[in-house]
Amino acid sequence: MPAGGKLGIVVYSSLRQESLSMPKKRSSSRAWLKEHREDPYVQRAHKDGYRSRACYKLLEINDKDRVIRPGMTVLDLGSAPGGWSQIAAELVGSNGRIVASDILPMDSLAGVEFKYAQCVCTYACICHIIEGDCAASAVHINDCVAC
Repeated sequence: MPAGGKLGIVVYSSLRQESLSMPKKRSSSRAWLKEHREDPYVQRAHKDGYRSRACYKLLEINDKDRVIRPGMTVLDLGSAPGGWSQIAAELVGSNGRIVASDILPMDSLAGVEFKYAQCVCTYACICHIIEGDCAASAVHINDCVAC
């Protein structure tokens, strides 16, 4: 034990001493982050108040195929960070319903119900998410016979 009786976050080996901290970012990670920040769609999404650049993909799909219309109910699986839910809420309007679900937390959005769920592999699991038949708004993997 080090002097003073407190354990530090230090690993001792016969050859050297290393501090356990966050690993340095690799050049590929730094390059990706730089490319991401310079992406025109990322910058446009930030400027337009959207949560992600994916918003423009959904807008393009909907312009072409009209998959989301006013008054619809939309289930957004894997919704975090909420870009598609944000667009879907605008497209369905006040008479529609958006249910967003993910295993990751998502900040609230006006007109969007967020349900935490670990399993979306069966029709029953999806029904639990939409209808809210699950304790504490969660469907757990072990609740599903298919998992």
